[in-house]
Amino acid sequence: MARVLLILPRLPQRMGAPYLGLQYVASSLLSRGHDVRCLDLAAVRSVTTDEDAIALVDAYCPDVVGMTLFTYNALAAYELGARLADKNIALVAGGPHVTVRPLEALDRGFDAAVVGEGELAMAAIADAIDRGAAPATWHQIPGVSTHAGRSGGGFLDDLDGLPFPHRSLGVFDVDAYGGSSWLTPGGTVTSRGCPARCTFCANYVTGRTFRYRSAANVVAELIELKDRHGLRHFAFWDDAFTANRPRLAELCDALVAEPRLDGMTWTCITPANMARGPTLERMAAAGCVAVNFGIESGDPSVLKGIRKGQRPQTVIDAVRTARGLGMKTVVNFMFGFPGEGLDELDATAAVMREIAEAADFFNNRGVLVPFPGTPVYEAHHQTYGFTNWWLNERYVAAEPDLFALDPHAAQRYLELDPALELDFFGYAPDVRERIAELVRFKARHNQATLARMTAAATAAYAKPDLAGESMVDEAGALAVVTSADRVSEPGCA
Repeated sequence: MARVLLILPRLPQRMGAPYLGLQYVASSLLSRGHDVRCLDLAAVRSVTTDEDAIALVDAYCPDVVGMTLFTYNALAAYELGARLADKNIALVAGGPHVTVRPLEALDRGFDAAVVGEGELAMAAIADAIDRGAAPATWHQIPGVSTHAGRSGGGFLDDLDGLPFPHRSLGVFDVDAYGGSSWLTPGGTVTSRGCPARCTFCANYVTGRTFRYRSAANVVAELIELKDRHGLRHFAFWDDAFTANRPRLAELCDALVAEPRLDGMTWTCITPANMARGPTLERMAAAGCVAVNFGIESGDPSVLKGIRKGQRPQTVIDAVRTARGLGMKTVVNFMFGFPGEGLDELDATAAVMREIAEAADFFNNRGVLVPFPGTPVYEAHHQTYGFTNWWLNERYVAAEPDLFALDPHAAQRYLELDPALELDFFGYAPDVRERIAELVRFKARHNQATLARMTAAATAAYAKPDLAGESMVDEAGALAVVTSADRVSEPGCA
C-alpha cells in the first residue's frame, strides 16, 4: 500500500468545493487500497501555507506527492515542488497545464508528468511504488512522461469503470471548506471531451473525443449522492452536455424513470448551437432548471475566426427557448480576440443587449486569456511577447476572496477584469475602453438579477405557507453562473 499525498497548489481564486478531478484521482487510488490524503491550498476557507504543506509532508511521510496544475497555479506548484526536492519523495505533476507542458514540469523538478486523464495513471504509479519500481521506469505506464520517455494513452474510454468521485471526500480537510456541513461534492460529470475545435479552448485534459457514461451509471451516482449527502440538486460540469442527442435523450429518460430521484433538479453547460428546442424541452422535463450557454461573440467574422461554428440568431433562439421553459439562463461572451476591433465589439454588444431580456446572468468578466497549447496562444505569443506568461508572478497574482464578500459586493468587484489590465494583445485605447464597457454591462446585469432574486426569496420566505421551501432553481442558477469562471482552463462553453 503506497502513501499518496495529493495537493492542489494555491490559485488566484478560491474554490468552494474540492476540485472534481482531484476527487476522481483520490477515489481511484482508494479503490486500489492505497493510503490517500488531499490537501487543497485553494479551498475557500483554507489557511494552510506552503510551510504547513511541507510540515504535513514531514508528518505524513508519503511515498509520492501528486500535484494538480492549472496554468494559473503552475508557478506556485513549481515553487512548492522545489521546496520538497530534498525530501526523498517522488513528485508527480498532472492536470490541464501538465497535459500541454509535460516537459516544463519535468524540467522544474518533477519526477513524472501525467498527460491527460490521471485516474488510472496515478493509480498505476502507486502500484509501481508498491512493487518497488523506481520513477525512472514509470514512463512505461500509459499517459506518464519522464525524462526517460513517454508511453501513449492518457485518455479513458470506460468512464463507467471509474469509482464515483465523491467517495474520496473523507480524505479532504473539512475545515478548509467551512466545516462538514459545507463540504459537498460540488457537482459531477456525465461525459468527457468536446467535439468542437474552438481556438481559445484549453480543454486538453479530457480531449476532443466526446465520451460519455451510461445512463445507469449516472443514475447510480446521483442516488448515492442523494443517500449519502442529502443532495436534491446536481450541477453537471460537462463541457458539452448536449453534444450527443441520442445519449442525452437516454439519460433524460432514465432520470425521469427513477423514482428515487423524483423531484431532483440539475444544471448543465453547453455550446448554444448544440441545444435546440426539442432538446431543451426534454431536459426541462427531466429536471433541468438552469443552462449555461456558450456564445462568445455576436460577430459572425469573429465566430468564424475562433471556429465556434454557430450563428448569433441560433444562440438567441436557444436562450429564449430555455427561458420560456422556465429555466434560468447563463450566457457566455468573450472579448479581446486578436483582430477584434470596434465594429466587431459593437456587433457583440448588440447581441448582448438583445439577449439580455432572456438571460438571467452573463458569465463574469470574459476577456480572452491565451492559454498554452491553444491555437490563439501558439499563433500570437511571440508577436505580442507573452511567451510563458504563467511563469511571471504579475500574471498570476491573487485576487480577493469573493466567497468572503456579499454576493452583491462580489458582483461589483467583477466589473473589472484583470485580464484586460494584463493587456495580452496590446489593445488600442478605444478598444480597451469598449471591452471595459462590455465587462461592466455584464456585471451590472448580474447585479440587477441578484437584486430581483434576493427580493423574491425574501418575499417567499416571509409567507407562512412557503416557510422552509427550497429555492433550488435560484441556487442552481447561482451555481451555474460561476461555471465559466472556474479556475481551470476554459472548455468550449
